[in-house]
Amino acid sequence: MTKCILDEKRNGGCSACNAHCQHYIALHGLSGTGGRIGSAGLPKDYRNITLANSPVKASQSAIYESLGRYADTFGSDDVKSVYLWSDSPGTGKTSTAAGLINAYIARTYYEALLKDVQPPQLLAYFLDVNAWQELYTGFTRPNIPKDIAEKSSEPYYRQMERAKMAPFAVLDDLGVRDATDGFRGDLHTIINYRVSNGLPTIYTSNLPIEEMATVFDARLYDRIRDQCGVIHFKGVSHRGRR
Repeated sequence: MTKCILDEKRNGGCSACNAHCQHYIALHGLSGTGGRIGSAGLPKDYRNITLANSPVKASQSAIYESLGRYADTFGSDDVKSVYLWSDSPGTGKTSTAAGLINAYIARTYYEALLKDVQPPQLLAYFLDVNAWQELYTGFTRPNIPKDIAEKSSEPYYRQMERAKMAPFAVLDDLGVRDATDGFRGDLHTIINYRVSNGLPTIYTSNLPIEEMATVFDARLYDRIRDQCGVIHFKGVSHRGRR
């Protein structure tokens, strides 16, 4: 897998670059865990996935052809949201979402350089909704000591703000479990802000989009489907094949 998401945008790729390449550091950090990819919150296993090297590209070729055209809209004022879903886990939704977020970061960074402007540090954000909900439970369940509650509440609200404000975002694993009114309200705040401000979002779920009305409520479902294309992933699990 390539060490830099700019590999496909440079003649000859990035293989000749060393670890001190200014663009590599700007995107990945000197250690490979920072930079704009680090700010995006991508899990370690997904940081270098692109639409070209994705482990599920071959098995989901028609979908990837369509998403290639979608990625071509990055940098324009007409970037829509997309809902990726499948009947079972492991079909490549998260890998695909990672490929899209990296494509957006690479394209936005590259175009900023062409315009001789400094790219923002936060170009996109990946929110694991299931893990985020665990943080919520960590400070809202009864009889939690204050110091322990603060360890969950601080990252919870930090992630919420980044997911809300990022120019491009992935909300991964929607609808994994039941949600309280409070958590549902915070999730609606993120989605409503993004929809209202025309900020494109990639959603992933193991449920068809219509079931969001049952898992959450009709109001949240209505906001998710607004200006959003739906793509159904078929096939068997690809987990463990990266």
